[in-house]
Amino acid sequence: MATPEPNSESSTVSSGAKRTGPKVEHVFRRRLFKHLLRYFYLLMLIGLTVSMPMSFIERAQLHHHIDFGSELFLLFFILCINILILPSAFFEVHGIIFSEDGLKIETMFFPVRVPFDQIVTFAVPNYLIWAVLRTKRGFYLINRKDIANFDELYGLLAPKLPSESL
Repeated sequence: MATPEPNSESSTVSSGAKRTGPKVEHVFRRRLFKHLLRYFYLLMLIGLTVSMPMSFIERAQLHHHIDFGSELFLLFFILCINILILPSAFFEVHGIIFSEDGLKIETMFFPVRVPFDQIVTFAVPNYLIWAVLRTKRGFYLINRKDIANFDELYGLLAPKLPSESL
């Protein structure tokens, strides 16, 4: 069986690296099931956020009995859930493609290409499950438990960054 030439069609290497012509890209992604589960959770959160206040408004319009204490507690509870979950839904990374010229970061809604000179810090706190990648335009949360081969990603990214950014 013949092996492909380095500049021929792309071949997948077991570590997650892909040969695409002369340059090598390393792909780090969350499993598809976990990624689709995030969409389901977000849909449920949006449904809860919309339906609970709407039922309060409908009962008020129909002049039904309303316990304002429990309704305010429920609205406060929904607000707390949104504050806890929505940042991770919008900023958590689904996949990272590491190439020679930078990173391609894939979130739930959009992909972003980030050159290495745009990365400000890459912090891996011990007390969080997320590593925080801060760029000049924003920040991204990388779930260390969901992204396969996170240690390899850290090893590839560390030499590309200035020492004060780690």
